[in-house]
Amino acid sequence: MSRALKPLFGDLGGRLLELAKGASAAGELASVVRQSLPEALQSHVVTAARRGDDLVVIVDSAAWAARVRYAGPRLRERLEDAGQPVVGKVRVRVGRPVATGTTGG
Repeated sequence: MSRALKPLFGDLGGRLLELAKGASAAGELASVVRQSLPEALQSHVVTAARRGDDLVVIVDSAAWAARVRYAGPRLRERLEDAGQPVVGKVRVRVGRPVATGTTGG
């Protein structure tokens, strides 16, 4: 590896491992959030993440965002029971689900 590229790729393995751990943790948190919501809302959660003390829940549309916000106090209780307490606010945002698979054309 050339000296010019070494700073970019020298610790790539460690950085990829860190990224993979973060993605796994986010997936686990999203799963716990889904299980803590009423059944009608579960399939609309795209992902969830912690941002400082806050919990950010990404859902697939504004209509479902309103329903998740309304369920916020119960979500907070259930997360605490599951060992995932939320110290700050529960923030709900709208985002698009990541496409899986390829488009046939």
